[in-house]
Amino acid sequence: MTPKLSTAFQAARSKVHISNISILKSIYYAYFHSITKYGIIFWGHSSNSGKLFTLQKKFMRIMAGAQPRTSCRCLSKQLDILPVPCHYILSLMNFIINKQEIIQTNSSIHHINTRNKHNLHRPNANLFCFQKSTFYVGIKVFNSLPPSVTILKNDKANLKQP
Repeated sequence: MTPKLSTAFQAARSKVHISNISILKSIYYAYFHSITKYGIIFWGHSSNSGKLFTLQKKFMRIMAGAQPRTSCRCLSKQLDILPVPCHYILSLMNFIINKQEIIQTNSSIHHINTRNKHNLHRPNANLFCFQKSTFYVGIKVFNSLPPSVTILKNDKANLKQP
C-alpha cells in the first residue's frame, strides 16, 4: 500500500508549482484518501499505519507549502482533512454503531450499579488474534471515547460518515 501512496505523494509534489490548493486537494482525495479509506478498519491497527500517517503529514505539508518540521495539527484543520488515526477511529465507531444490536452493554450482563455500566461489554478473549480483531478493538476504542461522542450511537443522523 505504501508504494501506491508514495506515487500519489510524488504526483502532488510534481504539480505543486503549477496548481492551486483545490487541485492539490483533488489529487489528495483521488489518490491518497481513496486508497487509505479502503479497508481501514481491518489494517488500521497494524504497525504499518504509522508509515501511512507520516506520508499523509508530508502530503499535507506539500499541499499547504509548509516547512518540513511544521506541525500538521493546524494544517489538517486548515485543509479540512481528517488524519489517518482519526479516520480509523471514526470507521471503527461506525462499524460498532452498525453492529450495536449484537453487542451487549455491561448493565445487561450484570445488574451492579458501576460507573462503566453504560460501556459496551468486551467478550472474554484469550487468543491474541481475537484481541486484535476489528470487533474487539472497536469495542475497546468505543469505550475509551468521551461520553459526548458515545452519545451519538443512538443518533445515526448526526454521525458523519467517513
